[in-house]
Amino acid sequence: MDDVEVPIFYDDEGDFVGHEYLQDTDYEYEYEDVERETLFELYKYCVGPTVYDTASYILPLLITTIIFRLSARSQYVSHRNFHLLSMIIGIYNIYHYVTECLFTLLVLCTFSYIALHIPKRNYNSISIFLPPIFVIAYCELSMPPVIWHKIRSVVMTMAMKTISVAIDRINSNDLPNIYSYMGYTFCGVTCLFGPWTSFKDYTLIRYANNQNKWWMLYAAEYLILSFAFLTVSNCWTQWVLTDNSWKLVDINSLQILTIRIIIDINILLHFRWFLAYRDALSFRTSHYFISYIASSVLLLGGFPHVLTAVVKPLKVEFPRSLVQVVIFWNMPMHFWLKTYIFRPSVKYLGKFGAVTVTYLTSALLHGLNFQLAAVLLSLGFYTYVEFQLRSMLASIFDACIASKQCTKNKCTHAYNTHNCWWVFLTNLMFSGLSVFHLAYLGLMFDTSELQETGYSYIHTIEKWSQLGFASHWVMFATYCIYFLIR
Repeated sequence: MDDVEVPIFYDDEGDFVGHEYLQDTDYEYEYEDVERETLFELYKYCVGPTVYDTASYILPLLITTIIFRLSARSQYVSHRNFHLLSMIIGIYNIYHYVTECLFTLLVLCTFSYIALHIPKRNYNSISIFLPPIFVIAYCELSMPPVIWHKIRSVVMTMAMKTISVAIDRINSNDLPNIYSYMGYTFCGVTCLFGPWTSFKDYTLIRYANNQNKWWMLYAAEYLILSFAFLTVSNCWTQWVLTDNSWKLVDINSLQILTIRIIIDINILLHFRWFLAYRDALSFRTSHYFISYIASSVLLLGGFPHVLTAVVKPLKVEFPRSLVQVVIFWNMPMHFWLKTYIFRPSVKYLGKFGAVTVTYLTSALLHGLNFQLAAVLLSLGFYTYVEFQLRSMLASIFDACIASKQCTKNKCTHAYNTHNCWWVFLTNLMFSGLSVFHLAYLGLMFDTSELQETGYSYIHTIEKWSQLGFASHWVMFATYCIYFLIR
């Protein structure tokens, strides 16, 4: 993945009510001495139940994954029977966890496989995307929002599989049989939490054992990390920084109005940014939980260790750039978008056009949702501007300050973090800017009741307006700098 020139995202969600200051009654923000839960109470009422309920919930998935592994490794199970077992296990898991989308997925796979038999001269890129786009549009428009929000990631993973097989078929003219196709698309290991895996990687687990002897320890490590991130998302973030840490109280003392307005606004804005970072962190850690569950299931299912890396949290939480964030947020999907969308598009549309098409494709796969589209397209513009600006600065100053760090011992720049302090400070500044943008964009995916149904256009605008659209203004200023010096 290191050879990609332009980043790709895929990738795969108590409003703060403004207060009037110029009124007859004076207000100020005061710290409220709220009695916080003790650590024992936090464990008893949040951490413990969260871990226990989630472990009970995913236990059937772990059992079926081990059955899948045994069938893949058994010499007594033929290739056709293996694919049939893979499909049956996948259908069972979908029926057990997300019954609402089972019929939809069967229809999607059936029509996608029929489309593979269209003569090659009549089979173009539009035909490849039509079945999944129609299915996603049908789900978006006809299903209740709660149900669609629940099954969206499952449908997206299935759509990515059908599209990748169709494109590979055009490039290699290799048409899979119905058993292997259905076994791959309904693979019991990847049908629920993903991630996307290629058809080739799915078939290879029958022929070679690429796992080392420590695979069980790695699987256990992934499970422990997933539950740790789950408790951070559900319990620790809300415990460390609560919503009611500040309150409005009446005061009788006379103060200078102008000074009080400035103080109150500063306190409010700073606290809003703390809440924004908290909500964004809660969303990101929930994504890490899903990603590490998926990694553990992949290992248990027999996939090689090199294919089980889904996310790298440290690269996201302490990023060198937004480019790094979108790469390591979901590495399998990044690879899919780079291989099947970006590279074919860049030949005809150029870099900016290819990036735009890539992010639009990602938005469509995630559903016809304004908020997701707004976040993804914002990220597309952000990463493109940052990549171009930092590449230009790195060339002008001959310094290692580009979005992607040079390979160790192969840096050709005259100035780098080892011999120049200002290179380190420049990279640190861009890292802080990336964290700022992540807090702003991640604020959209808060823990309000809307997360069960998806977030609306109004919710998106309100959230960003509370922070004054600060991130968009900063990126606009960044683009102006890039435009003036290019």
